[in-house]
Amino acid sequence: MVMIIAFCLNACSSKTVYLFNTGYPLDSVNQLSEQLVLLGYEVEPVDAEIPIDFSNTAVATHPVFAKPDDLATIEQILKEQHFPAPHFYQFAQGNHFYGSVNIGLYLRNGEQTKMPPVMGGKKCKINAGDIADDADIKITSLKGAYRIFNDATLEFFRTGDVKLELEVYINGEYLEGSHRDYTGKYIAKNKTVKLMFDEFETQTLNITKAIVDTHVGKRNARRIRFHTLAKNSPLEGCMFEAIYD
Repeated sequence: MVMIIAFCLNACSSKTVYLFNTGYPLDSVNQLSEQLVLLGYEVEPVDAEIPIDFSNTAVATHPVFAKPDDLATIEQILKEQHFPAPHFYQFAQGNHFYGSVNIGLYLRNGEQTKMPPVMGGKKCKINAGDIADDADIKITSLKGAYRIFNDATLEFFRTGDVKLELEVYINGEYLEGSHRDYTGKYIAKNKTVKLMFDEFETQTLNITKAIVDTHVGKRNARRIRFHTLAKNSPLEGCMFEAIYD
């Protein structure tokens, strides 16, 4: 699929930088945005993939860009903010089109391994005692042959943020009050990922490849197995998986 993106091709009264970010912390990107605003630009974040043929730091403009002197200033701002030197692209490269007063600024953290948007847990078993110790969840008795599972998902964002969402099921029934959301940061490098939440922090987890059977045949998958440094999460040993077409 080819994606074509056009940014303000007709008359636009305000100068705008359309800012793409994959893998850089929001704090760094926000500091850069503040400098661009001081230069007289509005800054509009764009939640879209950076073209694969673009360099890790890229600037895209119209061939008759109205403010060519600004490009040298932006390059200096990037240097001062410790971003790699940009490569400059013109109209239609990467199927991105800009008007004469607008700029596309693309920031891809080359040190960050790209994570799938979502990974799903594989019905991870958990300890009944872990639930009973949670003061927010009231269980009168956990005696007997209970089958207890976490239904969990990990959502990875281009900014380096991660969200973990989980619910507990006992014998197939949702446990009232068990829904939990955790937000944190992740670092993914060299086929490994580390997740850092306020409540717990994982070990450095290996990202492994697998071939899995699906209803449409065999597909490639990526997997991680969840282990925390202090073994203090309700997800110890849980496998998360993302399946690719």
